[in-house]
Amino acid sequence: MTVEPKQTQLDPQPAGLTTATATIKAQLDLLLLGLESLSGESSEAVLAAAKALNLEKQIGDRVILWRLRNANPLRRSSGGRKEVDIEEARALVMVIAYLAAQRQARIRSTLEQLETAVEQELSPFHQALVGDYLDEFISHYRSRMVDGDVRDENSLAELALRILIELMFYSSPRGAQRLWKALLNRPEMDLPASSDEEGEVAHSSGSDALPSP
Repeated sequence: MTVEPKQTQLDPQPAGLTTATATIKAQLDLLLLGLESLSGESSEAVLAAAKALNLEKQIGDRVILWRLRNANPLRRSSGGRKEVDIEEARALVMVIAYLAAQRQARIRSTLEQLETAVEQELSPFHQALVGDYLDEFISHYRSRMVDGDVRDENSLAELALRILIELMFYSSPRGAQRLWKALLNRPEMDLPASSDEEGEVAHSSGSDALPSP
C-alpha cells in the first residue's frame, strides 16, 4: 500500500501546543517499537518511509531519528533530547501509519493467531507470530525503558498486544488521521519515578491512556 503525502491532511494541533507532550512522545516511540518488534523495522525503513512521504526535513537522518525516539520520557536515555516540535510529531505519525499500512498483512496474521490462542485458551507465546512479536517487544522494552526492570512479563505482554491492535487500526487508509486525533486526545500519562522528564504536561481529554508503569 502506498500513501501519497498530499492525500494525508492532519487536523491542526490545539492552540498553544507547539511541542509534543510526554504522552505523545512516549506513544509514538512505543508504536515504532511495535513495528520494530513485529517485522524487524530498522532506522533505514523509517528513513525510507520519510523520504517516500517527503518528510526528510523533519526526519532526515539516523541522528535526528535517534533524538526523536529518545525524547520518549520512558527511555533510559531520554536526556538526549527532550523536545519534539509538532511538525516532527506529525511526521512520525505519517511514517508510522505508512509503515503499518505496508505491514498490514503481517499485523492481521499476528492478530488472527492471537484470536486463535484466546479461543483455544492457549498462551499467546505458543503461537509462532504472536510469540515472536511478544518476545521481541518485551526484550526491547526491558533493555530501553526506565521501568523495564520492574514491570512483569504479563504487564509488558498486555502493553505489546495493545500496541499491536493500535497498529492494525492505524494501518487503514485514514490511519494517520486516526493516530493524530488519538494522540491529541490522550490523557496525561503516569511517568516512572526514575524518569528524568521535566516540565512536561500532557494535553488531556479522552480515555485511552497508556498503561501505568
